[in-house]
This record gives sequence, structure tokens and C-alpha cells, in this order.
Amino acid sequence: MSTAPRVIHAEPTKELFIYMLVRDIPLTRAIVDLIDNSVDGATRLQSDGSYEGLWIKISANKNLFQIEDNCGGITVREAEEYAFKFGRANDAEATPKSIGRFGIGMKRAFFKIGRKFTVESTTSDSRFLVSADVEEWKKKSEWTFEFQDIQENRQYTTEEVGTKILIEELHESVAEDLGLDNFLSQLKQEITIAYSLKIGKGLSISINGEEIAPISLNLRASDKIKVAKFEREYKYFGSLEIDTPVKVSLYAGVSDRNLNEGGWYIFCNERMVLEADQTEITGWGTKTGFPKYHPDFAFFRGYAFFESDDAAYLPWTTTKTGIDYDSPIYKSVKQEINQLTTPVITFLRRMAEEKSRVERGEIEESLIEEAYSQTKVYSVFEADTNTSFEMPEQSEIPPRDRRGNIQYNRPLEEINLVKELLNASTNKEVGEKTFEYYLMNEG
Repeated sequence: MSTAPRVIHAEPTKELFIYMLVRDIPLTRAIVDLIDNSVDGATRLQSDGSYEGLWIKISANKNLFQIEDNCGGITVREAEEYAFKFGRANDAEATPKSIGRFGIGMKRAFFKIGRKFTVESTTSDSRFLVSADVEEWKKKSEWTFEFQDIQENRQYTTEEVGTKILIEELHESVAEDLGLDNFLSQLKQEITIAYSLKIGKGLSISINGEEIAPISLNLRASDKIKVAKFEREYKYFGSLEIDTPVKVSLYAGVSDRNLNEGGWYIFCNERMVLEADQTEITGWGTKTGFPKYHPDFAFFRGYAFFESDDAAYLPWTTTKTGIDYDSPIYKSVKQEINQLTTPVITFLRRMAEEKSRVERGEIEESLIEEAYSQTKVYSVFEADTNTSFEMPEQSEIPPRDRRGNIQYNRPLEEINLVKELLNASTNKEVGEKTFEYYLMNEG
């Protein structure tokens, strides 16, 4: 009788694996995951913060989806050992300040978009081609992909270097979406939000030949109004000392009035994860923060930048579309956000109050509004800054007259007689005219 232990096989089926992998991710997010890979390549190549000359081109219609770039390419070794794995290998070399984190985005996008994919990539000294029919791959027991072509130890020109991914035989719902103008507009908006900072630094991203423009990150400043700035390097993640500190830079101030654009903008490794946030996440309407967002605060702008060579310590969600407010670093930074925001809110309340007083004729002009009108628009990184928001003095408000009421009663016939003598029509008018008469003659 055999003494070998009997085992239960619990390997997942590829059908279930793919279903679970793609079921909850929207198509736009899957596409952005593919762009993340190209952007990480651009990050490796950028020099002194400039992405000039680097580009990512997307072609999308009801028949195919294609993304190509000139962002360095994938080596044969990287493809063989890391790029096609489902999950990031422990020994995979991380890209400093990368935005890819879990190592599943590219493969998930393949499965989400279509039934056939081809990856062709060229570096300065290697080239490979991988192509797979997903339906055929699912029938195989092996979790591998095969190279159709490999070229190593060759020399390739700068113009040849890059990666091209082609996905064909699109799923029916994907083909329908990619054929709709409103879907492509939504995709452009998501790309604009995610990569504005990198596009502003020279990275070119286009969809069907149309260049994506960045969101302007501006603040207004002058000699009298200065932007608040906070900087700190966090070397602990809770109680854990980390080798790759998180550098945080915060800016708070005023810009042009726009109800929808006011709020906090948060970036992790130059990827925007919150746009114009006006919620409790950044402190609006909380007991420990500041008041709920209000039309008077539509001038407010706040920008928060988190950077780390290890993306695991950044306070973003796994989808990179929100903030993990349980992050110990974010909890600490949120207190600083409160400190920077409060003086700006005070300034905006005073400006609204002075505007109302001018309209009521209580003061001739608003010194705060005048100071704001003299500000100039600057990029967030170029504005004059201070450790706290600097604002001008308020207009001097003249003291209001202290007033009281006088009340007495007299017989009606006497009141009517005085009304007739004073040519008054109401009892109130009788009271006011008799008071003025006495004050003029006896005062």
C-alpha cells in the first residue's frame, strides 16, 4: 500500500482567474494601467524633471486598441522574468518614483480589452515579439507565454527604441465603447487628470492624433498676498523606519474664482489622485478641519505632492484614483493641510464680508479685494511662498451708531391732533418728528 501523501489540487482555472481579474475594473482604468507602464518608462529616462521628446500614442476604435511609445522599451530579460508575470516578483528592480505597483496592470488590460494581443519592444540592444490568442492560451495548463521573435546583443537606434502593444478581436462591449465619441472624451479627461503634471513637464500623450493638454496648476501672488508652503521628509511609516522616505510638499493660496476647480489637488509620484477635492478627505466640513466648502471659497487652491522611490509608502488607493486616509503619513500630513488652509479661508471670508459692506455703502472700497486684483498668476512651483499664508490688512470699518427705541402712549385724540399739526400720516412719523423738534429747539 502506498504511503505517499495524497494531495488536493487547488490551482485556479485560467477562466476564473481572468474573470476575477477584470470584473471590477472599468475600461478607462484598464487603459490607464497600460499608460502607467509607458509613463514609468518615461520616468526612467527623464532628465532633471523634463520629459521633452518622450511620447505615448494611443489609437482606439471599434476594431483595435494600440498604444506605442518611445520610452525606453522592455529588455528581453525583463520580459522573460518580470513583465508578463501576474504580480510583481520580489526580486524585480523597482523604478524610482514609479506609479506601477502590483505588476498586474498590463496583463489585466490585455484580458479586459480583447482576445488577442501582441507586444513588440525594442531597447538599445535587444528586441522581442510576443503574441497570444487568449482563448487558446486558456486551454493550456502552463501559465506561460512564448516569444515569437528574439534579437539580443544588437544595436538599435534611438528612433527604433520603444514599445508597441496591439490588442485585437475586441470584446463586444469594448468595441462598442471605443467607437463612441463620448467614451473617448471621458478617457481623455481621465488621462488629463492622471498625468497633468508630467504632460506639463513635456511628456506628450495623444489619442487618435489629438494631443492631451494639461490642467493648469496655478496660484495668485503679490507683495501683499503670498502662498503658504510646507515641506517635510517622512522617514517613518507609522512606527516603521523606511529606507525610501516620503517627501511631502504642500501649497495653499488663492487663484481665479471657479466653484468647481476650488479645493485640494493631491499627487503621488506626479500622478494626480484627487482633483479639486471639497470633501472630508482633505478636511472640509470636519470638526478638526475647516468649514464645508462654500461659494465664497471658490478662489481657494491647495496642492499636495507626495514623492517616494517606493510607491508602497504613498497614501493612494490600489486603483490610484483616491487617497488611503488610513495611511499614517497621510494622517500626519492632514494636520498640516488644516494649518495651511485655515488662514486662506479666513482671508476669503473677510473678502466676501468687505464686498458686502461696499455694496451696502458702509465702506467706500475693499482693501482686500483691491489687493487680490493686483495679484498675478504663477505656476504653483514659481509663486512667492511663506511658511503661512500672507494676507493684507482689512479695510477700516467705521463704528455703527448705537441706537435705541422710545415708546410711549397718549390719548388718540391728542395723537390725531399732533398728526394734523405736523402733517404726519403714521404714529411712527409723529414720534420721529416730535423727537427731532425737541432735539433741535431744546438740545
